[in-house]
Amino acid sequence: MFARLCSLALLVTFLCGSLMAQDPDPMNGQSLFIEKCASCHNNDMVSDMTGPALQGAKDRWKKFPGQLNEWIRNSQALVSAGQPRAVSLFNQWDKSVMTANPDLTDAMIDDILLYIEMKAANEGPFAKKEADGPAVATADGGSEGSTAILWLLALVLGIAVVLLARNINALNRLAEKQAGDHVSPEKTIRDIILSPAIIKMLVFLLILVGGYTTVNNAIGLGRQQNYAPEQPIKFSHELHAGKNGINCQYCHDGARRSKHSVIPATNTCMNCHKAVKKGPEHGTAEILKIYASSGFNPRQGAYFDKSITAEDRLAIYEEWLLKDMMKKEHEANPTVTERTVKKQLEAAKGFIAKPIEWVRVHNLPDHVYFNHSQHVTVGKVKCQTCHGAVEEMPVLKQHSTLSMGWCINCHRQTEVQFKDGMNASKTGPYDGDDNKANSYYTDYQYYERYHQEVSDGKRKGVTVEEIGGLECQKCHY
Repeated sequence: MFARLCSLALLVTFLCGSLMAQDPDPMNGQSLFIEKCASCHNNDMVSDMTGPALQGAKDRWKKFPGQLNEWIRNSQALVSAGQPRAVSLFNQWDKSVMTANPDLTDAMIDDILLYIEMKAANEGPFAKKEADGPAVATADGGSEGSTAILWLLALVLGIAVVLLARNINALNRLAEKQAGDHVSPEKTIRDIILSPAIIKMLVFLLILVGGYTTVNNAIGLGRQQNYAPEQPIKFSHELHAGKNGINCQYCHDGARRSKHSVIPATNTCMNCHKAVKKGPEHGTAEILKIYASSGFNPRQGAYFDKSITAEDRLAIYEEWLLKDMMKKEHEANPTVTERTVKKQLEAAKGFIAKPIEWVRVHNLPDHVYFNHSQHVTVGKVKCQTCHGAVEEMPVLKQHSTLSMGWCINCHRQTEVQFKDGMNASKTGPYDGDDNKANSYYTDYQYYERYHQEVSDGKRKGVTVEEIGGLECQKCHY
């Protein structure tokens, strides 16, 4: 009885799942995009990264029905066949080879394409948050709608199991009557629900769901994709790295030579802000906090002596704001200007002679070892590969999942730069000399063998996986 009920339950679940799978699922598309595409394509869908912006991809392939899916699965097959759109894209992107995804079915690709369209249009669960609160998911695909469908399916499944159990009981009674045996009493719905078989099935499902939820939550513990905390100073990467074009490693200079990328010291900020005393968006408000923390006197262009008290420093800052930075505003409207200055001084007061307590955004568990220099200097990986288009972020957020699966997939797909120009795909950044060897790999025991195999055309490149990049001890020891 219990086995039959389980089989029936699984059959109903399969049928319900088949009905749901008829339409593309953007939430599944998001998961697949993060796993397969996010390392090269910008998550906002409208900006280029290592690969092109994906918004409107379906429209651009309309002239070639069905071939977009083939391009996603194996771009080089279309290029080799001379498909015009494929050849054009290949040449446009400096003949960079897109990673093949032969395991993607048409349904999975449809999910990804729907996610791309909804993400680019800010629709459904991917709508941007408004200033006054989170976006409300629309009826065409929000998380609330998905949850409601799952609960409805669970209810239908429960009713189906009870009805099937009652029918089985009726058939058993009929068989007993025809055989001349003792006919069992008819079971009510209450008897069926409280029967040992149903109780066993419910306990089994409870253990199954509970175990899955526990493991899933444990795997996601500490992950915070899209986490964008408010910082003590409104620092905009969009302004500094984007509009002003400041190289990432100018501030995070540890990335190329150590495990940590390091948070820049206030002295690094002062290299520019000794001269730049007013910002385009916040004026002097945020820069004043930097001055207060570093002990800089903007009126004299020098640092305060340690003997200068906090009150005296605030008085000098007030004089600087009223007489230097807001002189015209103060003459035109002294009341409003003095109120603005008072507000800025109050905010800067807590920063005087104290380090800036930045809120950490990216944080790996203690049992995970990650070395920035190994990726940036040796692997020549772009910052945007992991951190997204930082140069477009007014408020920094965690772009990638930073999960174990995400790292492993990257190691499986990314080709090692044994020698600049050695790998046909040139996965990741490429700014080296085609004839210059990557000195970090010349001593690798299989360097010559792999180099020869690439030169002979036996292989297109060597992935990180093939040089031990999936060994547990690489990240856990």
